[in-house]
Amino acid sequence: MGLFNPGSGTGNARARAQRLDMVLGILGFFAFMAVVQTVYLEVRGEPAGFSAALLAVLLGLLYLVWRARKNTGI
Repeated sequence: MGLFNPGSGTGNARARAQRLDMVLGILGFFAFMAVVQTVYLEVRGEPAGFSAALLAVLLGLLYLVWRARKNTGI
């Protein structure tokens, strides 16, 4: 019983691709917001270290999920 597809195991490749697309959209949105926040803080001259670190983590996760989506074959 999978979390996103209860009752049918892990699902097929199309279901996996759809789940990864959803995660890509969510991560992409928050990565974009982190870019906006980091640029805003840098332009104002305020400390942006935490924001830049968060952006780096989000971009790393976005890359990993993108690679996983690319390897689904769909």
